[in-house]
Amino acid sequence: MLRIKLDAQALANTRFVISPLHNVTDSLWLLRSAAGAGGRGAGGRGPGALIREAVRERRLALLESFFTGAWTYIPDFLNPQPEQHEESLERELHAVATVAPERLAQEIRTMLAGDAGLGIAGGRAPRALLQALDRGEAAFAELVAAELHQLWQTAFGPRWPALRARIDADIARRAQLSARQGLASVLAGLHPRVLYDDQGVRLLVGARAKLPAEALYLTPTVFSSELHVSVDPLPGARQLRPMILYPAFPGPDPGPEPAPASPAGDLIGATRARLLADLDVPRSTTELAERHWLAASTVSYHLGVLHRAGLLVRNRSGHRTLYQQTPRAGALRQEG
Repeated sequence: MLRIKLDAQALANTRFVISPLHNVTDSLWLLRSAAGAGGRGAGGRGPGALIREAVRERRLALLESFFTGAWTYIPDFLNPQPEQHEESLERELHAVATVAPERLAQEIRTMLAGDAGLGIAGGRAPRALLQALDRGEAAFAELVAAELHQLWQTAFGPRWPALRARIDADIARRAQLSARQGLASVLAGLHPRVLYDDQGVRLLVGARAKLPAEALYLTPTVFSSELHVSVDPLPGARQLRPMILYPAFPGPDPGPEPAPASPAGDLIGATRARLLADLDVPRSTTELAERHWLAASTVSYHLGVLHRAGLLVRNRSGHRTLYQQTPRAGALRQEG
């Protein structure tokens, strides 16, 4: 568990930040979850499939090596410290490319060797990472920044206005909550693994540390549904302010392509029609969320409506619940 101590001044300095680059790096965690699931959903066009395809097609071997290893710490230089409420991608990439060589080397060592005292597990370095390091820290940092830029151009740039709108809506909603109920309710409501008390914030994650903070940054992200934290555990380096990367509230997620017009869509709505059409074979809520670029909670709600309408059946398969069309759903799709 991580504890971030927040005194009155730190609470006063706590604020939201909008970071294009933090959304990019947060999306890369989907590479690890996909590897653990045997590549489930790779045939879809959800966010996980989109990131995997972009990494593969652009041959972003260095980024892939960071997020598919066994270690539990990802170097902090990938998430540069925000300097203002909304950072520009160009400024963030410049910070990555010009990170101090000493900091980069220290963070890479911590990633690979781990730190038992902090609860950080290490892992074996992949060949792509070692080959890039052989070119020196400065060249390594520039290569990381270049690959991040390529991933942005492929998977994020065209979608950023819609994704940014979802981030704005999340911040506005939490600001209203803070005005009505106070900042404590906002902190406690970021994620089930974020707890708040009079000592500060407790984060139920694998790492272990107690960290004082003069401020806390709250960063909404739109790809991953997990909680990620950047707390700069390295001794002797310029201490960075802790950041909590939390999933933004579900919103009108931009799918990869509009739903086709259909009689079913007219009757049950475009989103449910798209989900229903994809259930000609059994699929789980998680798989559908990835394939259709929707929050799992949003998919679960729509599946519940379709199930109650008699358009879906659900069955257990191990620890998963799988949904599939009923004959009535097939008939509905063929009407008209």
